[in-house]
Amino acid sequence: MKYGITYMGSKSDIVASIAMNFPKAENFYDLFGGGMSMTHYLAAKRPNAFKNLYYNDLNPGLAELLQKAIAGEYGEGYKMPWVSRDEFHAKKSQDAFIRILWSFGNNQKGYLFAPGIEAYKKSAHMAVVFDEFDKTAISVLGFDKWPFYVSTQKQKRLFWRKKVAFNHKEMSRSEREQLRRLEQLEQLERLQQLKQLQQLESLERLVGLKKLNSLQNPKLFFSAKDYRQVEILPNSVVYCDIPYKGTAEYTVKFDHESFYRWAESASFPVFFSEYGACDKRFKLVYQVAKMVKLAPKGATKENAVKGREKLFWNGV
Repeated sequence: MKYGITYMGSKSDIVASIAMNFPKAENFYDLFGGGMSMTHYLAAKRPNAFKNLYYNDLNPGLAELLQKAIAGEYGEGYKMPWVSRDEFHAKKSQDAFIRILWSFGNNQKGYLFAPGIEAYKKSAHMAVVFDEFDKTAISVLGFDKWPFYVSTQKQKRLFWRKKVAFNHKEMSRSEREQLRRLEQLEQLERLQQLKQLQQLESLERLVGLKKLNSLQNPKLFFSAKDYRQVEILPNSVVYCDIPYKGTAEYTVKFDHESFYRWAESASFPVFFSEYGACDKRFKLVYQVAKMVKLAPKGATKENAVKGREKLFWNGV
């Protein structure tokens, strides 16, 4: 199961491994909450470990977006509007939904699709979400109306994906060679991007948060502050999924040395994730192999693929 929403640097695939190292307490603080994978996992799978879960992230609008999802705003019947490249750049600073779900790799900076495939992806989106078929959609699918047994957005998306994969197999040798050259030039990014409708897959993850609305325990609280401004109550555990040194930059540049000083001086237990080695102020309590999407600068292709996710503790 995936937890939280698709997000740059998400811990969704290893969140259970990290969480098993946290002691029980009354309160849990997820100070760099990001896509909410940690808070989501604890609420859904370890409801008795903490009485209160505090999600915090400095990213403007992110906490509000997650609360809307939990409240069911993007539930059954929601049809995601198409967002063009121009609209993305015009609205991303004010709209967290657009900024996250419509950015490449959820980096919140660049548009999701390359110019060469934007029109193609729009055709797919309009067919899957609004049952509107243009020439491209008809060419890919071979019809202008969904079969009766393909009714939900998820079914339509998977149908499109399988159809594209099948069509690719049926290409002539010259057509495949042309596509290979385009891929090498990164004009189409990857063939996988042709198959997938990433914005709709991201939406499914966002919709999944609605289940948290039915939980009786633990209680969820949200904030959007600098981590140093969050008041930590007694009997609490704090987790910080900080940006990693030397990796792709987030929207706000992070001061690692200031964070280390804060964690060292804290009177409560602070756990934080990193890839690199840390100094003797902190104890390494756990490490696990993880696919690295935010590869360190200067890394080779081989060592950029897999890294060691490390969990450190301030010893309190």
